[in-house]
Amino acid sequence: MDNHQPSHKIERRRLAMLAVAVLLFAGPADAHVGSPNVFYEGDAGPYHLFVTVNVPAVIPGVADVQIRADSGDVRQVTTAVTRLAGAGSQYAPVPDVATRSPIDPHLFTSSLWLMEYGSMRVLINVAGAHGAAQMSVPVPSAARKMLPMPRALGALLLTLALALAIGAISIVGAAARESRLAPGAPVTPELKRRGWRAMAIMSVIAAAIFYFAFAWWNSDAQSYAAITKIFQPPRLALNLVDGNHLALRPSPKDQDWLQFKVMDSIVPDHGHLMHLFLVRTSALDRIWHLHPARQPDGSFVVALPSLEAGRYTVFADIVGQSGFPWTLVGSIDLPAISGAPLSGDNSGGHAPALASSSDTTVDVLDDGTRVVWHRDPAAVRADVPMILRFEVQDQNGKPANDLKPYMGMAAHAEIMSADLQVFAHIHPSGSVPMAALMMASTNPAGSMPGMNMSDMNPNAASAISPQLSMPYGFPKPGHYRIFLQFKRADRIETAHFDTAVN
Repeated sequence: MDNHQPSHKIERRRLAMLAVAVLLFAGPADAHVGSPNVFYEGDAGPYHLFVTVNVPAVIPGVADVQIRADSGDVRQVTTAVTRLAGAGSQYAPVPDVATRSPIDPHLFTSSLWLMEYGSMRVLINVAGAHGAAQMSVPVPSAARKMLPMPRALGALLLTLALALAIGAISIVGAAARESRLAPGAPVTPELKRRGWRAMAIMSVIAAAIFYFAFAWWNSDAQSYAAITKIFQPPRLALNLVDGNHLALRPSPKDQDWLQFKVMDSIVPDHGHLMHLFLVRTSALDRIWHLHPARQPDGSFVVALPSLEAGRYTVFADIVGQSGFPWTLVGSIDLPAISGAPLSGDNSGGHAPALASSSDTTVDVLDDGTRVVWHRDPAAVRADVPMILRFEVQDQNGKPANDLKPYMGMAAHAEIMSADLQVFAHIHPSGSVPMAALMMASTNPAGSMPGMNMSDMNPNAASAISPQLSMPYGFPKPGHYRIFLQFKRADRIETAHFDTAVN
């Protein structure tokens, strides 16, 4: 190996190797938009748990994990983190014992270090009255920003560094001036000049150390920022073709995606490679949930239904082969389109224009179906995990008994802030894509303990309870709209609810 390569070439090679490793192992990066935390509700054997993972903004960083048990028969909970798949995924470190809340005995908390980028999973071991059980929760680990150094800390570190430099300069000057003097002998002018020369030389050395230290710090920060750019959701390039077809591909500005062909390695989730959402802005009064087909050239194309003219923000959900979810974002101005009727799993919904003062709990659909959001009396607050509970009723206000799975789930919900800086696509199991849950299976049979595999079958015909619940936590204050989608008989319905988050 040539040890005399220019440093900038070595740096570029290091970044390229990291980019390749990240893109090939970790797959894509940031799930959802503006909603990074993971929410999951499911069964660890006989224990029903609600798990929240607060993902750190920087990597390495500490993830805070909250585990809430439905019953009081859980004695101990331990947590550990491993890769979701690939080398090392089967080797878990020594687990940490979660702390039981002294106020709420059903709540356990722990902190885990996320040390690398990529698809990770939190292993949760439960011990209680019904024996031991385990659950795996996929977690996308990716830096979302660079944290600035606090001014007070920076000032303190600079002061200490200056003190060390001044001390070093003084020590060198004293050594040059007095190290050869006999005890009690006077310091001659020549020795004083020698001391000053030594201090001057040491000052230059200290200044050079400061210069190269700051240069290294800035270079490392720039390298980190360059790597972090890989973990930003790519922009979509959108084009209307043949009058009523929408073509999608990553923007040419996203060279990392184009070079490493990330879109070629995505896996189906709920039976589709891509879940596409068109939301008309800024009213948020129309939403379309469509499923484009991949073309031989790697792009995706979908036949649009009939829709009104306007500017549409587009969110495209995909899952990488490692289980890492992405949401690609774009926008396009569309004319009024006369398209084909909706078919298959494609669906659409309409609502009144979102108003900043609207706060709704009941939506009556065109066919008379009533959907009720059973909200807690307390105001909805940001960064507080909660269960969104809905009930589907027939035209007479009685629980509807004809619900069926929609793409293998009891329901889907799209949650968005008024400014569209937050977008999340969730299900009754939470914010984790089903493809990642399948990869996180923890027993040799290939199924997750407590998970009903039949519910994942897009063609399942079993009845669904009219009581729908979904775990989530609104990431920041603001006004939000929720679109709830479910299948009643053979008709896909879309209800809407608005709420202010404090």
